Amino acid sequence: MTISTLVVGFGYAAKTFHVPFLTHLADFEINAVVSSDPAKVHDQLPESAVFASLEQALAASRFDLVVITTPNHLHAPQTKAALEAGCHVLVEKPFTLDSEEGESLVALAKQVGKQLCVFHNRRFDGDYLTIKQLIAEQAIGKVKRFESRFDRFRPHPRQRWREQEGPGAGIFWDLGPHLIDQCIQLWGMPNAVNAHILTQRDGGEANDAFEITLFYGTHFAQLGSTPFEAGATLRFALHGDKGSYRKHALDPQEDQLKAGLNFDDPKWAKTPDTQVGTLFTESDSRLINTQSGDYMGFYQQLADAIRLGSPLPADAETVVPVIRLIELAIKSSQKQCTVPVV
Repeated sequence: MTISTLVVGFGYAAKTFHVPFLTHLADFEINAVVSSDPAKVHDQLPESAVFASLEQALAASRFDLVVITTPNHLHAPQTKAALEAGCHVLVEKPFTLDSEEGESLVALAKQVGKQLCVFHNRRFDGDYLTIKQLIAEQAIGKVKRFESRFDRFRPHPRQRWREQEGPGAGIFWDLGPHLIDQCIQLWGMPNAVNAHILTQRDGGEANDAFEITLFYGTHFAQLGSTPFEAGATLRFALHGDKGSYRKHALDPQEDQLKAGLNFDDPKWAKTPDTQVGTLFTESDSRLINTQSGDYMGFYQQLADAIRLGSPLPADAETVVPVIRLIELAIKSSQKQCTVPVV
């Protein structure tokens, strides 16, 4: 059975992160797209129907899966509409802008018997998978400090919805969910959070930098992003009582998708040798091969979950805590204090 699919939105996220996998895997067929630009859609997907709105699409046809890639404030109402229409849903992060709303959507998905998945693809980054392995092997001993960064050099604001004032805009709602989700996947919810969410660029309307500390009792995690990193970007640093691991540069899959790299290319999802991380101990240091990333595996797991009821790659129920922690981080930044997680 091919999974009939409706893609809602046809911007960067849809074209970069979703359409390539939906068209490559025989499990899926993109039957329709919701877009205001039919010509742009038909240039890439000539056989797909195009609708002006989600409501029109759901009224016109029946879909197994709805993939939601629209601006953040639309995620919750569109997810609700798709579930009520009897569709499985894959929604871009952030899942919702309100944790209680997220809980209600999880309950609705269970009520209608449909899968609700959030596109936390960075659970499938090769460097993150490597971090998980190093922790499992206790390669650096007991973890004492963790750093996770997503820095860029973008010193001037651009005219796009993510950087304009409005609900769900700003870099914290864009990148924060990824970094927070990875921490929760590793260690669960922290005991407390301290956050500074800032607008630093001249003329900036939405936040463009953040520094977050999650306190776990025996260790802490520092997460951050700045638009003013013009040099080599630190992605991960893991410190323990037996050593440290440091990794620069981002997982290659996003850049490879933007470049249109063929999935059969031997370089696909492989971190270049020049970008692997280093494990430092008291007596020596050595390079650590980075595991291959697996965004393809995300979609394969999604197909299996829809067909067979097997576990989702990012079940929405596991993502509600991410939204809750984002809410607490915003509260911490506004009040300029450390906020307990209760």
